Amino acid sequence: MSTLHFVRQSAFASNDFAQCLSVLAHQDSIVLMDDGCYNLKHSLMDSLIKRVDGSVNINVIASHAQARAIEIITAVNPIEMTDVVELTFNHNKVITWQ
Repeated sequence: MSTLHFVRQSAFASNDFAQCLSVLAHQDSIVLMDDGCYNLKHSLMDSLIKRVDGSVNINVIASHAQARAIEIITAVNPIEMTDVVELTFNHNKVITWQ
């Protein structure tokens, strides 16, 4: 049963991202949006990328990262808001971390 995780808070300001990572399962997806884009620069992102080895789909809403002048790293898929609808239908559950 796959879960789509929307991360809207920065790990620099709350522990929502750390909690999200603690419940990630194989075939889950993450979407970084709003201030969650700052997690691209957090050390938790480095450990996530090393840990999941492709088993978790990591996405960021490109326009949200761009608005915050955050460069999108190669291990993360840049997506648009319209892609969020498709991701929602492709997962059994959705959790918003905010």
